Amino acid sequence: MTSIRYVLLVLATVALTSCAALQPGRSVGRQVDDFNASVSLKSAMLRAEGYALNGVDVEITEGVALLTGHAPRAEDRIYAECLAWSVQSVRSVSNHIELGGRRGIANATRDSWITQQVRSRLASDSAIRSLNFNIETHSGVVYLLGFARSSQESERAAAHAALVEGVERVVVLTRAPDVAPDLPARGAQQAQACDLAGEPDA
Repeated sequence: MTSIRYVLLVLATVALTSCAALQPGRSVGRQVDDFNASVSLKSAMLRAEGYALNGVDVEITEGVALLTGHAPRAEDRIYAECLAWSVQSVRSVSNHIELGGRRGIANATRDSWITQQVRSRLASDSAIRSLNFNIETHSGVVYLLGFARSSQESERAAAHAALVEGVERVVVLTRAPDVAPDLPARGAQQAQACDLAGEPDA
């Protein structure tokens, strides 16, 4: 009897999970595409000979590639963007790579704290479906990615983030159904970024 009840509980959990996945928001297929795109981009960066990309952080959500972290040279920064545009399922690239050394432990810890505070504020607001948002913080700048059910929900989430102590700026990169995407032509953007990157210095 206990084993039957356990099986029923597992089935109910799976059913609820499936329903949640089918609700308007981040689809399973889109999440798989984002994961594969992230793996592909990170692998390409590791194989990039002549470029220093080990300090670049990659986050891809809803086809938006967010590049943060640090690179020693301008050509490294540009080439990272070139590689991002080369990934087929990436629909836009937001390049926020800083030139210089890596963040110190204190800054990284501070950014992590900010992320948790923003996540907590979004989760406590019943008007926001926080699971649809991906929150990244670098050098006090909060990046909101993911799917918003409306532009108003994006604005509400951004307002929460701006109120957290230590936040320097909030960058909204979410997708919303009531906002027509103004996306640049991928081929043109890729060609421009890769042309600017040129060849690495010997």
